[in-house]
Amino acid sequence: MFRSGEIWGLLGPNGAGKSTLIKGVMGFPWLWRRGTVLLDGRPLEGIPGRERAAAIGYLPQDPPVPQGLSVQETILLGRHPFRSPWSPDSEGDREACRWAMDLCNVAHLRNRPVGRISGGERRMVFLASVLVRKPGLLLLDEPGGGLDYRHTVILWDILEELAGEGATVLVSTHRLGMAGAHFRGAVLLAEGRCLGAGPPEEVFSPELMSRVYGIPLSVFRDRNTGSWVVAAEGRA
Repeated sequence: MFRSGEIWGLLGPNGAGKSTLIKGVMGFPWLWRRGTVLLDGRPLEGIPGRERAAAIGYLPQDPPVPQGLSVQETILLGRHPFRSPWSPDSEGDREACRWAMDLCNVAHLRNRPVGRISGGERRMVFLASVLVRKPGLLLLDEPGGGLDYRHTVILWDILEELAGEGATVLVSTHRLGMAGAHFRGAVLLAEGRCLGAGPPEEVFSPELMSRVYGIPLSVFRDRNTGSWVVAAEGRA
C-alpha cells in the first residue's frame, strides 16, 4: 500500500491506534490479528534483525534523552546496525553523521549536551539520529511535536527531499494543515479501525473527518499553499 517515494499520513484522535499501527509496521507481530507486513515484497518477520534495523527508521513520540552525550554522539548511536558491538566510529559513520546534522540543521549544536538544548532542537537531533542510517522506510510518530513554525517547515522539506530520493515515509500527526499539503495519501483511524484511506482529495471530506473526530468539521484547501484547513463548523 505504501510505495517508495511517497509520504502517507496517519490521522485520527488520541487513542485511535496510530502509534499501534506504526509499531505493527515495524514488525511487532503480536499487534496484528491477521495479515502480514511486507517490506520490498518480503515478509518482515523473515528479515534478519540487523537488516531490518538498517532498512527501517523509527522516531517515537517521546524518545528518551541520553544522559551525558553530546548531539553528535547521540546521532552516531543511530549507526548501530552497521557496526559490531564496541567498535569505533568509522569514517562512513562520521560522514553519515555530518550529512544528517546538516540536513536537520543541528550541526552548530554538535558538541552541546543533548539534555541542555531546547525541546524543539532535541526533536531535530532525534530525527537526525534516525536519518543517519539512511533508511528506506521512515516511521515517524508526531515528529512535529514541540517544533516552531520555521522548524516545522524544515521538517516537511526534509521529508519531501527524502521521499524524492525514494524513501517511503509514514507520519502520525495531529497537524493536518501544513502536513496535509505533503501527503500522497492518508489513513484515517478511529477506535482502532480504519475509516478511510486514499489521496487527501478523497478522504479529507467534512463528512468523513467529522466521523473520525466525533465533532462537526469544515474542511477546505488553501489554493495558494496547498495546506488543508480543518475547523469546527462555524469557526473556519
